Amino acid sequence: MADFNFNDLGEGLRTIFLAGVGAVATGAEKGQQIVDDLVKKGELTVDQGKVLNSELTRKAQGAAKDAFTGAQDAAAKARETVDDVKEAALKARLSVMSDEERAAYVAKVAQLAETINAEKAAKAAKAEDAPDASADGEAEAAAESGAESVDKQAE
Repeated sequence: MADFNFNDLGEGLRTIFLAGVGAVATGAEKGQQIVDDLVKKGELTVDQGKVLNSELTRKAQGAAKDAFTGAQDAAAKARETVDDVKEAALKARLSVMSDEERAAYVAKVAQLAETINAEKAAKAAKAEDAPDASADGEAEAAAESGAESVDKQAE
């Protein structure tokens, strides 16, 4: 099977999006330059130039919005494709396992899920206690820093 790096997929979409935004910005700049040239030549009045410039700006903003929406849609489709590939790989892996191996695999996944849930709960509890603990932690850090300064001076 060909090597495929899914991390590069997101970078590619980002590059395509930025190229689209750059093209829109360049188009808006060129449009402004054309309007300015026409105004200088007297072919348009200043008021007509302002109206034309605002219309060009509105169209450029619409094009940028469309490019962004297109990039978001492409990213969503890429995520769906990645999820489909992951599911297919897992199904292929499970299909070649014996019943005992599958049961052991399921048990290990359940154990990992419990561990992750416990870690998340501990982080959430720590985050709730953080405002109270931060003052204590700052005092401890200051005390340790002071002790280190005394140790360095003693050397």
